[in-house]
Amino acid sequence: MSTLRSKNPATGEVIQEIETTPIESLAEIYSRAQSAQKYWGSVSLRKRAQYLLDLREVLVQRADELIDLISKENGKPQFEAMANEIIPSADLLTYFAKKAPRVLRDHRIPMVLMKHRRSDLNYWPVGVVAIISPWNYPFLLPFADIVMALVAGNAVIFKPSEITPCVGLRIQDICNEAGLPPFVLQTVIGEGLLGAALIDHKPGKVFFTGSVVTGRKVMEAAAKHLVPVNLELGGKDAMIVMPDADLDYATSAALWGSMSNSGQVCASVERILVHERIQERFVELLKAKLQRLRQGPSLNGQNDLGPITLEKQKSIYTQQIEEAKSHGAKLETGGEFTPDHRYLAPTLVTGHRIEDTSIYQEETFGPVAAITTFKSVSEAIEKANHNRYGLLASIITKNVPLAEEMARQLAVGTVTINEVLYTAGLGETPWGGVKDSGFGRTHSEAGLYEFVNVRHIHKPRVNSIYFKSLWWFPYSNYQFITFRLFLNLYRQSWIDKLKVFPHLLWNLVQMLKREKRL
Repeated sequence: MSTLRSKNPATGEVIQEIETTPIESLAEIYSRAQSAQKYWGSVSLRKRAQYLLDLREVLVQRADELIDLISKENGKPQFEAMANEIIPSADLLTYFAKKAPRVLRDHRIPMVLMKHRRSDLNYWPVGVVAIISPWNYPFLLPFADIVMALVAGNAVIFKPSEITPCVGLRIQDICNEAGLPPFVLQTVIGEGLLGAALIDHKPGKVFFTGSVVTGRKVMEAAAKHLVPVNLELGGKDAMIVMPDADLDYATSAALWGSMSNSGQVCASVERILVHERIQERFVELLKAKLQRLRQGPSLNGQNDLGPITLEKQKSIYTQQIEEAKSHGAKLETGGEFTPDHRYLAPTLVTGHRIEDTSIYQEETFGPVAAITTFKSVSEAIEKANHNRYGLLASIITKNVPLAEEMARQLAVGTVTINEVLYTAGLGETPWGGVKDSGFGRTHSEAGLYEFVNVRHIHKPRVNSIYFKSLWWFPYSNYQFITFRLFLNLYRQSWIDKLKVFPHLLWNLVQMLKREKRL
């Protein structure tokens, strides 16, 4: 039996050794999930929503130990573990407990032409879903998907990141403690091969959050079995700072947007586009604020930035910084690792020739921000869109109507005006990207619909009255003329419509008489 070692990235301390899930056991795990889902899917939406409230109670009761575990295993400050993971999770439970029964009940479609018939949309669970989650938000990201999957009536097989397995297992524990029936949620532990094997067992749908490279592999594996996927991938998110912006506000937004979770966020502000008129003062203020950030282990909340969680990411930082410098970039601050190599000093790079380098085009996923300038609104939009990612963008300005016009031209899933990053944690708002940032949505009503199939039911409005449809066999000349006259009712002029109506009515009556369709 192989094991995973969970380590504290701030100290290197081994938190726990965890046995991995044998790949050969997945068939039994899926079988149990399918049986459990049949029962869970039959439970009423109201009862499943009540379960979310019970789970919320357990979450709040266990909050302190969860905050401590997230901080130790992921490395982020305890405040971020609470404010960016636990509180949004409690809010998600509240939102979906309230909204799911209404959103997922049967909905009637208003009929325009076929008034004698009725159509309903019926939502039913996908079945068994596989959720494969990352390490940077090891609680919130998988928990949100699990909550939506469960309230929609699905069973879940959940694979947490091999970097943060203890947090993943703790999610399983609190769901069990809240009274979830056995095997509705099962957590499997392992590395990439286990994730690939999950897909080979043909789940109803795969929900993956992670890198673009791995997302492509997930999609390729799912395509072999025609398994649908929801992909939330990387970002290279731009902030546009307009010339009228309050610079203290704008630099504080850029500071938190780029450095929260030590920049290890897909929605992190990595590209900052500053109007050339304010660039010098903006850089001066932001540089000073970056240099005041405190790095270190999260002890009693006395730090702002935790360590770099993923070892292999550190070489990407070095490569991107060195490439930018070779293109004439100025390293305003940072760029160096601490002696123990666990922390990268908050880094700010500026320069006009960096826009086609990797520090400006490829995801950094660390405490690094790059600044360039723009002269006009059109140039800012063009530069912001000049990237293969499309997750989030931000605009900082006093002119909100102008920002709204700009937002509608940005090729991203979310635009925040005078805010950064945080809407990824809101239950009410959809989250997801375009282009290489993936597709599908999570959170909100749109996200909930990702976890269900849609069944359309079409039926007579009155059960006791029916007649043969006018387009059934046998075809006749009267039938053709009647339908051709009917087509004229779609003309724009009411005069033209009224002219044809008597002829249409007469032909319709003749057709019904001759063919005895009544």
